[in-house]
Amino acid sequence: MDLFIGENIKRLRRERGLTQETLAERLHISAAAVSKWERGESVPDIGMLLPLASYFNVSSDELLGLNAAKAKEKIKAVFEERDRLSALGKEREAFDLIANAHREFPDYWLLTEDYMWKLVYDPYTEDRRGDAAHKEELYALCGRVLDECQVDRVRYSALNILEGLYELDGRRDKAMETLKRFPNLYYTRENLLPLFYDEGSDEWRQAVRSKIAVFAEAIMTDIRDLALKTAEPHESIRILKKAVALCELVYDEGDYCFSYTRLSDLYIFIAHRYVRVRDIDAALDCFEKGFMYAKAYDELPLTDTHTSFLVRGNVYDKRNTSSMTDRKKVAEELGHLLESDSYRQLKDNERMKALVAAFLPLCGEKAL
Repeated sequence: MDLFIGENIKRLRRERGLTQETLAERLHISAAAVSKWERGESVPDIGMLLPLASYFNVSSDELLGLNAAKAKEKIKAVFEERDRLSALGKEREAFDLIANAHREFPDYWLLTEDYMWKLVYDPYTEDRRGDAAHKEELYALCGRVLDECQVDRVRYSALNILEGLYELDGRRDKAMETLKRFPNLYYTRENLLPLFYDEGSDEWRQAVRSKIAVFAEAIMTDIRDLALKTAEPHESIRILKKAVALCELVYDEGDYCFSYTRLSDLYIFIAHRYVRVRDIDAALDCFEKGFMYAKAYDELPLTDTHTSFLVRGNVYDKRNTSSMTDRKKVAEELGHLLESDSYRQLKDNERMKALVAAFLPLCGEKAL
């Protein structure tokens, strides 16, 4: 079990406005000893624990950080159980677990981040629109994170959620103000890290590969969005195929990881447009590919490492894709398909019947 005594001494000393020299003088020890404690280079002798706890008016457990260590172990177990439930597609159980853990540990920021995203995609709400159902709580949580939290990842999640809430409320001026709090593209970590390392070094290669993956995903998203806003179906198909080609350029076949969801979406979007132009065979080809990629995503482990040359060594973690952690992609896409005009036109087609029959059993607990 980790102990946090050095960190706690430093925190308690600063809270009382004491210098290391002043604390050392009060305890009749050297300032160098206090400095070593706070840097984690040594720990106080057992005979110093009671005087230290008494001086700061805290318990020995609090001084040692035992409460924090126990909390850290419990939270670790919560995240492990969340991952297990997510892998089984038990969305509501995972939501309840994180909600209860957040109530118990409201000051653990990574747990707060996970809870915020769980609220945004609340599985108990219609169409998973938890942002509307939990708007006031999300506003409060985002405000607290931005006021108190120093963890960049959690702060950026809060800004992301806050911008969406402002959009939901029609407060576009506030949404734009929030967006401007993000760094511009040039100052992102992925863009700057390759400049830090020696060109040609292993660290430089990995930084470049991480940058390629991040920017490729962003470009694919923008190409997709342009295509979806293009009314003419043949032109929309042409643009969507460019996004597919970019994905296949960056990733080797079988090494798509999160981009399995990207390819699934792209092929299904293309399929719907082929239906509109009455190219039914091409539409069914794309529907089948889209569902095969959705199935491949659902079968991914929680973590995987890319092997493609351009992104080799990059680690994919499902838990970092908050909206995709605890739901089945096949179930989601099949639900959308069965409600679509394309399905109403093709429901009597033998290939469409076979597709639905093949993928319906893979939907798990998610009812369609």
